[in-house]
Amino acid sequence: MPDESEDKKQAELDLGTEAIKAEPVLPPVVPPTTKTPFQFNEQINIQQIPSRAWEKLSTDQIVDLTKTIVNQIEKSDERQFNWAVAQANSSATTQRIAMGIGGVIAIAGIGLTAYLAMNGHTVVAGMLGTFLVTIISCAIGNRMFGG
Repeated sequence: MPDESEDKKQAELDLGTEAIKAEPVLPPVVPPTTKTPFQFNEQINIQQIPSRAWEKLSTDQIVDLTKTIVNQIEKSDERQFNWAVAQANSSATTQRIAMGIGGVIAIAGIGLTAYLAMNGHTVVAGMLGTFLVTIISCAIGNRMFGG
């Protein structure tokens, strides 16, 4: 029996030394499942530099490596900032174009309503006018209160 307990202790010690030697493993990155297009801004396969590697470097190498890491982070931040600015500019341009097209359609509808009312088609002009007023008021209300 004492031999079995010693074997257990030895096995536990062996397992403990293996656990210390093992490198940390990052969990797998699984993007969410969706049908909507999205941007996945997660860095994959970027792992920590082991402390053993840092200990082997000279002070000049550590400084150079640190500068390189900081430069890469700054480049990544700059790319993300430029992408966000481009998205904002694109969104603003799209909204301007949509407002222009909507304005032209509203003016054309009001002109058509006035033309129909002057030529004796008052019922059709009233229905078209009511429709235009409803749509325009909803659009303006959404702009003012909806964001």
